[in-house]
Amino acid sequence: MDKLKVCLHKKGAHTLKRTVNGGWILDSKQITQDQAINELAEAVSDLGYWCQVAKDVLEEDFNAVQEAYEYKEEV
Repeated sequence: MDKLKVCLHKKGAHTLKRTVNGGWILDSKQITQDQAINELAEAVSDLGYWCQVAKDVLEEDFNAVQEAYEYKEEV
């Protein structure tokens, strides 16, 4: 099994690693595979939330860029 290292950057958990023998380590503490899956699922959920926040904050600028691109395509 390949080693894996994921930087979670979330409160209470920073680095999740999978060892070559399939063990899981969260910030130097051995955890179960189910706990690792839960940590990854939570990190993905958090990422989705922050992507939505960024979209909401930047939507006006994004729309302006899209309009400029569409104008260029028509010309």
